[in-house]
Amino acid sequence: MNGKIAALSRHGTRWVGALALVVAFFGLAADAVDAQEMWYAEKYAAGDVPISVEQLWSRGPLFRSETVIAGHPIVTLVRGDRYIIIDRLTQEGVSIERHPKALKESEAGKRPFGVELDALLAAGGEFVREQDFAGNKCDLYRLTSQEGRREVCATQDDEKLPVLTRVWMRSTQRRAETRFVNWTRQVQVPEVFFDPDPRIVLRQISYQEYIDRVTKDLKLPAPPLYRNLLHGTR
Repeated sequence: MNGKIAALSRHGTRWVGALALVVAFFGLAADAVDAQEMWYAEKYAAGDVPISVEQLWSRGPLFRSETVIAGHPIVTLVRGDRYIIIDRLTQEGVSIERHPKALKESEAGKRPFGVELDALLAAGGEFVREQDFAGNKCDLYRLTSQEGRREVCATQDDEKLPVLTRVWMRSTQRRAETRFVNWTRQVQVPEVFFDPDPRIVLRQISYQEYIDRVTKDLKLPAPPLYRNLLHGTR
């Protein structure tokens, strides 16, 4: 993993060509593994943000992500009414109560990650054009506002999977780019995979306590990386 991060740092956005060799988001099998749809993808972020690599899994509404932040392996788990953040290095973890809106959205049965296009369209984003990406075609959608510009390029099949997202913030002139690769449903993910490590004692936090203290004195192993799964789509 350290070698991969170092290579990304040296070559910047040129890592796209190498990653394109393993992109597998086109031609996905249509049938789910079982009644609960399972998904896996890798997520790479770069730009005016720290380079990061995330592994993402879901089984129905259950969600798990693993990433490294400043040398700390961070696990995010979302199941039921809890949003769990665990630092496997320090063995610290918190379990935050999710907002009812997030719970309701989970009940809709949608994939819990890779919903960037849904969020863009809900905010008023529109189709721009078809474009080439990693040797395939994807549909580019864009939303421009006073805050800046957001773009999502998604597969042209019924799934509309995001493969590329770009964000530009007007106030800071900062840019970030995210690539999703290796999209697949051909993975068996047991439900226990979404359980927290029983050896780690989780600090329980209500949603209201989180809101009241998050900008003051609330210490977390890492910030919530998937805010829509905690708060619901805003």
